[in-house]
Amino acid sequence: MKALQIFQKLGYDLFVVTNQSGVGRGYFSLESVYVIHRQLQNDLRMNKLNPFKDFAICPHSPDENCHCRKPSGQMIQELVTKYHIDPKHSYMLGDKIGDAESGKNAGINGIMVRNDEKSEYPYYKTLLDFAHYLNSKP
Repeated sequence: MKALQIFQKLGYDLFVVTNQSGVGRGYFSLESVYVIHRQLQNDLRMNKLNPFKDFAICPHSPDENCHCRKPSGQMIQELVTKYHIDPKHSYMLGDKIGDAESGKNAGINGIMVRNDEKSEYPYYKTLLDFAHYLNSKP
């Protein structure tokens, strides 16, 4: 929660960009994903945090070869366009290389968090470490 407080104090809008292949594979419904997202929003409000501004969901399984699934930058690019986001001052944070790649593919900064895989992307051990980094920038 502390990291989200720092991001919001710095003026960042927060979004969720997520692959949910379990929907495409028939493991759970898209409505189940929406229920979880609504609960997440409620939990943030209860902790006096702003909710996520929006959610971008790819419900397709990997074998469907859709255009929205990360590491495609499509879902991010749609959010950038919809909310008039400055890509140069934006970050895609994720624990998988595909998350950081999706940011790069959308023209924003890809950041790795909590993943020990070697990659070309900046790496931070925790989300809070990255928040402290942003907070320390002039």
